[in-house]
Parts: sequence; C-alpha cells; structure tokens
Amino acid sequence: MQTLDDFNALNETEQAEAIWQGTFLADREENGLIVRLYSLNSFYGEVFYNAHTNKILRLRAFKALNELAPYLAHIKFNPR
Repeated sequence: MQTLDDFNALNETEQAEAIWQGTFLADREENGLIVRLYSLNSFYGEVFYNAHTNKILRLRAFKALNELAPYLAHIKFNPR
C-alpha cells in the first residue's frame, strides 16, 4: 500500500496513474477548473482539470480531513 510520502516521491505521470487507481469520491469546480477527489486508502488525491483545454493542470495529495471541506460544502442533507 502506497503512503503519502511514497506518492509525493513519484513524478507527475506516476502520480496521475496512482490517482486513477484510487476510488473516485466527488468533484467540484474551482476557478473554472474541475477538481476530482479520489481516495487512495490512507490519503486523498485531487486532479485539477481544465475541460476547455482537456489538460490536467495539477495533482495534489493530502491526509488532513479539513481539506475535504470544499466537497462537503455542496452536500445537501435531508433531515428526517
């Protein structure tokens, strides 16, 4: 199982391949980009994608749960 440190030591191509092996959780929009969130067992990975140019602009990985806030802000809960 890959750790966050292992992931950060990879080059960009290897990081992208690792993220695609994760489990897709959610997406959101930020500054005109699509940001997709993946679970990679012990950490999370994000892909920042420009749909207009069809390019991945950035990859990012993190463990801190507070980094999930932008995804949780858009969830609507239905009280029973």
